[in-house]
Amino acid sequence: MASPGLPFVLPTIPARVVRYVYAGTALVWCFVQFLSLYTGGYEYESVLLSTHVGSAVAIALMVNGIAGARRREEEGVPLLDMILVVAALACTAYFVSQGQRVAERTEGVDAVYALDYVAGIVFIAVLLEACRRTAGITLMLVGAVFIAYVFTGPYLPDLISHRGLSLKRFIDLQVLSTSGMFGTPVSASANMVFYFVLVGAFLERSGAGKLFVDIAYGATARSWGGAGKAAVIASALFGTVSGSAVANVLLSGLMTIPLMIRSGFKRTLAGAIEATASTGGQLAPPIMGAAAFILADVVGVRYVEVVSAAVVPAILYYTSLFLLVHFYSLRNGLKPDLDLPIREHLAGLAERWHLLIPLGFMIYLLISQYSLMTTGSYTIGLIVLVSLVRNATRMRPGVIFEAITGGVRSASEVAIPSAIAGIIVGTLVHTGMALRLQRWLLDMAGDSLAISLAGAMVLTIILGMGMPTAAAYLVSAILVAPALQTLGVPALPAHLFILYFSILSMVTPPVALSAFAAAGISGASLWGTGARAFLLAVPGFLIPYAFTLNPALLLMGEAQEILQVLATAVIGVAVMAAASGGYLFGPLSMVLRVPLFCAGPLLIVPDLRTDVIGLGAIVVIVAVQFVQRRSVRPA
Repeated sequence: MASPGLPFVLPTIPARVVRYVYAGTALVWCFVQFLSLYTGGYEYESVLLSTHVGSAVAIALMVNGIAGARRREEEGVPLLDMILVVAALACTAYFVSQGQRVAERTEGVDAVYALDYVAGIVFIAVLLEACRRTAGITLMLVGAVFIAYVFTGPYLPDLISHRGLSLKRFIDLQVLSTSGMFGTPVSASANMVFYFVLVGAFLERSGAGKLFVDIAYGATARSWGGAGKAAVIASALFGTVSGSAVANVLLSGLMTIPLMIRSGFKRTLAGAIEATASTGGQLAPPIMGAAAFILADVVGVRYVEVVSAAVVPAILYYTSLFLLVHFYSLRNGLKPDLDLPIREHLAGLAERWHLLIPLGFMIYLLISQYSLMTTGSYTIGLIVLVSLVRNATRMRPGVIFEAITGGVRSASEVAIPSAIAGIIVGTLVHTGMALRLQRWLLDMAGDSLAISLAGAMVLTIILGMGMPTAAAYLVSAILVAPALQTLGVPALPAHLFILYFSILSMVTPPVALSAFAAAGISGASLWGTGARAFLLAVPGFLIPYAFTLNPALLLMGEAQEILQVLATAVIGVAVMAAASGGYLFGPLSMVLRVPLFCAGPLLIVPDLRTDVIGLGAIVVIVAVQFVQRRSVRPA
C-alpha cells in the first residue's frame, strides 16, 4: 500500500537476499582482517583500510533503517539502501585495486584520476549517511561542516578563515593518503579495535555475560543495598567485554535496573547507578573501549602501558560508586535480603567459571607484549575451545556465525565514526585550524595549568556530546592535548585526561547517552536520570585532575609516593561517597554533609597541604558524629 503523499512504493529487497549479502560482506571483511595476521600485514595498507571502512559502511546501511533504528531480521531493505550498499562496496573494490598506486604516489604531486574523484565523493557521501544512521545526526553534521569548511575558508571571517583547498587537493588528502579518512583513527580501528570487538562478541555469545551477573550477585546479593552493588560490579565486568557505555547499559541494565527497583531503590537512582557504572566500563582494564586503543596509537606507547596507567583511576571510580550505594543503603534502610535466591547464581558461576580462562590468557598476552592483533585473534580461538567444556557454553557453528555477524556490526559502529574523525582531523591539520585553536586555548589560560585543564575539560565534554567516545577523543586529542603538553603535562597523562572526559560526556547533561538509555529501562525521567548520574560521577571528574597534577596515580614514580597519593585519594572518594549517601558512622545532617563532601577533593588533589586540611575536616566531622551518637543513646 502506498504511503500518503507518495505516488508509488519503493521496491524492497527481500530479507533473505539481504541476509546473504550481509553474511558475505561480514565473512569477506573477517577474512581480510585475519589474513593480515597470518601474512604479517599487507604490502599496501590501503587494501586493509579501504576494506575496513567500506565493509563497515555496507553493514551499517543494511542493519539500520533510514530513520536510524535497527531493522528487524525479517524486514526487507529498500532498493535505494541496497544501491548505497553496492556503491560502498564498489568504492571499496576500486581503492583496493589502486593499492599499489596509492602507496607509491607522492601526495600533492602525482595526478588525481577522474575515477578518484567519483569514487572519493561517493565514498564520503555514503560514509556520512552511514554515520547518520549509526552514530546519530550530530557527528554526521559535524563531519559535513568540516568538509564545507575546507572549501569556504577564503570567504569566512578572518578569525576562522584559511586559503581553502581545491577539490583535487581535498580528494588527494582525504582518500588517496593516510592524512584523512584512512588516517590514524581508521588504522587503529582496523589493526587493533576490530579484534577486541570480536573478542567481546564471542565472550557474549559463549555466556560470559551471564557469568558476570552471577559473580556480581553471588558476591553482593545479601549485603546492604546488594542489588545496587551487584549492578556496579556487573557493569564493571561487562566493561571488559563491550567497552561501550550504552552497550553496557543495554546488556546489564535489563537485569540490574528492575532488581534495584524491586529492592527499594528509586527509579531515577537505579537508572543513574547503572548509567554511571556502565560508563566506567570504558575506564576498566583490560578492554577499555576503542578510544583507549586509538590513544595508544596516537601517543606511541604500548597498549599495556595505557592499561597499567588506567588501573588506579578505574579502582577509584568504582570504589566511589560502590561506597555511595553502601552508604545510601545504610541511610535508607535497604537491609540485606536473605531470601534472595543466590543459589541459582552460584550454580551459574559453577557452570560457566571456565569462561574466565580466555580473559586471563588475554591479560597474559598483553603483559607479554604480543601485538594487539595477535592477542585478540588467539583469545577468540581460546574462547571457542574453552566453550566446548560444557554444554551450556558450547559454541556450535551457528553460534560462532552469530558471533561473527554480531561482532562486525559492533565493529562498524567504531569504524564509521573513526573514518569521520579522520576527515575532521585531516581538515583541522591542513587548514591550520588545529594550531589556531591551540593558541586560543593557551592565550585564554595564560600560564595557568589549572585554567587550561578546566578549559580542556569543558571543550572535551562539549565536543563529546552526542558523539561516540572514539570520535570525541580523537577530535579533542588534536585540538586540546597538544596545548596541555605545551604547559608541561606528559603525553600519556594529557591524553588520558582527554579520554576520561570524552567518556564522562556520556553522563553529562544535556546529552547524556548512557543515562538516557538507562532511563528508557527504568521508566524514570530522562533529565532526572541524567542529572543524578552526573552527580554520582562527580568524583570521576576530579580523578583526571589528580593524575594530571601528579602522575603517581598512573603508577608513574617512586613506590612510596604512589602509595601515599593512592591512600589519600581513596579516603577522598570514600568521604565524598559518604556525603552523597548521607551516612558515615550514622546519618549525616546537611550541615555535616557539605563540609565532608568538600573535604574529598582536598584529599584527591595530590598536595600535602590540602591533604592535611582535608584530614583535619574529616576528624572534626567524625568527632561531631560520635558526640551526637552519645547524646542520643541515653534518650
